[in-house]
Amino acid sequence: MNRTAPAFPDDLLERWGVRNAELVADTRSSGVYRVRLADGSYAIAKLLKPSGLHEMPGMDFLAWRAGLGAAKLLDRHDTACLLEDAGTLTLRQYRQSQGEAAANAVIADLVKNLHAPSPEKPPAGLVPLERHFRSLFEGAARTEVSELSSVLRRCEKIAEALLQAQTDIRPLHGDLHHDNIVGDTGRGWLAIDPQGLWGDPAYDVANIFGNPDGAFAEIIEPARIMTLARLFSEILGCSKEKILRYAAAHAGLSVCWSMENGDTLSRGGNAFERFTFAKVVMPLVGEA
Repeated sequence: MNRTAPAFPDDLLERWGVRNAELVADTRSSGVYRVRLADGSYAIAKLLKPSGLHEMPGMDFLAWRAGLGAAKLLDRHDTACLLEDAGTLTLRQYRQSQGEAAANAVIADLVKNLHAPSPEKPPAGLVPLERHFRSLFEGAARTEVSELSSVLRRCEKIAEALLQAQTDIRPLHGDLHHDNIVGDTGRGWLAIDPQGLWGDPAYDVANIFGNPDGAFAEIIEPARIMTLARLFSEILGCSKEKILRYAAAHAGLSVCWSMENGDTLSRGGNAFERFTFAKVVMPLVGEA
């Protein structure tokens, strides 16, 4: 055991045959370990804290996917989860060396795998998009009159219309972005850390528009936005406008999440970047 890490629970050591556990992250919501098992293989152990129980629907999603397009859920015991070690190479790192087009090709293939049909019945505990967007509806209502309130209310209007017209409702990863796509273990690129949502598949690519971290100048470039819209509309079989409208709605939601966590619209923060993206994408969907 790593002596600097919090003690790994004895019952899990025995249950999973853990021979060594290295603490990878200790956050408000979970403790994450890379563990070596009795057969010499590695896995990821995620021990959810009380503030991390919202991640349980994501574990249901992984169990349902059974490894297709996503890391496998190997075992679950109460709020402790043993996951396939999907590797350490993130798509953000890959994009830095191989470029935007190569990264987009990875995303396209991954989305196809994540949305491929499953013989299993969808989990019952997935979060409906209507509930997922609650922070946007609440944030738009309480924001004082300003440019921010105007943008959030337009995002709210877009979200309401989209949610009322959902089609092909299915399980969604819910948090796809370049740091949640990993691939250097021989299984190809895999999605990790899903939220586990239930709704229109067009929402599952909305977060890609605001990523990766550190690429803000490209994120707000209309040419890139339209390239992604064309790519995702072809993959998901829907209009470019629908893809863009979900991207705009998600940007408003992300602003609200960030501000709930104490962020402001100061330049360089997530709220500022998502707010700026929303202002750029609105004219592309006739919401100027």
